[in-house]
Amino acid sequence: MKAAAVLGALVLALTVFFYPVKVDAASPIQNSRVRILSADGTVRSSFTLVNGNAAGGFTVAPADLGGDGVPELVLGSGLGSAPDVIITREDGFVLSRFPAYAKNATMGINVAVCDLDGDGSPDIISSPQRGGGPHIRVFDAKGQSKASFFAYDAADRNGVNLACGDVNGDGKADLFTLPAAGAEPLVREWTMEKGAMIREQEFTALEPGDLRGTVGVVHGNELVVSSQHASTVSVRTFAFASPAKLVSDVATDVEVSGVNGIVLLNGRTLLASASDGKIIDAQGNAVATLTDTPFGATNAASADLDGDGAQELIVSDGKPSFSEQNDGKSIVVDLSEQRLYAFNNGILDNTFLVSTGIRGLDTEIGHFHVLAKLPYVRYAGPGWDLGTVPWNLRIYEHHYIHYAYWHNNFGHPMSHGCVNVNLENVKWIYNWANVGTPVDIHS
Repeated sequence: MKAAAVLGALVLALTVFFYPVKVDAASPIQNSRVRILSADGTVRSSFTLVNGNAAGGFTVAPADLGGDGVPELVLGSGLGSAPDVIITREDGFVLSRFPAYAKNATMGINVAVCDLDGDGSPDIISSPQRGGGPHIRVFDAKGQSKASFFAYDAADRNGVNLACGDVNGDGKADLFTLPAAGAEPLVREWTMEKGAMIREQEFTALEPGDLRGTVGVVHGNELVVSSQHASTVSVRTFAFASPAKLVSDVATDVEVSGVNGIVLLNGRTLLASASDGKIIDAQGNAVATLTDTPFGATNAASADLDGDGAQELIVSDGKPSFSEQNDGKSIVVDLSEQRLYAFNNGILDNTFLVSTGIRGLDTEIGHFHVLAKLPYVRYAGPGWDLGTVPWNLRIYEHHYIHYAYWHNNFGHPMSHGCVNVNLENVKWIYNWANVGTPVDIHS
């Protein structure tokens, strides 16, 4: 009887979670922007593309794929989108697209473009971002597969950054794989021989045990690298023959939580911020500040798009990769964005739209923890019964992060205080979170 009474009280308490909506309500269309900037940081033009998750953005690499002297833009779809390579003109017109990995692999991809086999035609290289294995793929300009290999242990899920260029003057570009944040900074150099990628050498780009992640860009016969995660950014330059030789090491204190990438603009080394919409030089000076980036994160590349002999910046909205919380797992729910962020040791593992409380039944703001993981909760009350709902994280009193099968209006307040999540994402966050994981809910 006592157990039945407790269950009955819980069932009645759960009535505050339900809010009836039209089942066919649609979540908002998400877009990401690509901008063309002059060398002085002035935005020259821009375009937007539909994106499966606005917080994923795009990675970008320019290249003349058509052989007409006019570079195209090669975009890699970010977190939450199908892992497509999208090829556009400067004005955003989509010329072609193809999947780099299985369609359900939504970890986001990095892209680079270089002529790896010396046949005079650029090759497109892809790598998974955080959450995907270190599976590198090489395609021709039409999206046909040319090579495929694992750059590191197949179980590694930290992600791989890319850089490429002909560092030894043999007419073929060398590919560099650089481990992302969370992994040892072991850079590997690869060359293509008869359709296979051969490892030439490896070296530690940062200090051993430095897990901040590494991004890089090739400049002539040098590889310039930067650490990713932390305000003190180390910029190092390695000259190539064999082995690689460290020729410059500059540590600067820049006011960013991280760096999404490194780019050369007319001989200058620039860093794309992961936090404040800035493109900065190695001393922390802003070359460009984009105030309307939705998450403050940028990816950047450079090319002479108009044939005037000077390079322009190509800047895309990027993934907000880092947080100031660097210890263990943490969940952040931003009510103003209607978005949940999941960080692991300060590195973004996932982010997606949610639905929180409607006005008058607002989701409570504060610092909480996952108190329990309940595989099933029955949501019912006087006059209604939603049945048993799977995947529930209790965060305070009778309020949960939970699956909401009854609507698809994520990105808008819909609940009576809980955090509603769609099926794919609720499965992910339920399996990812632990009892005790901090939950910060703010406006």
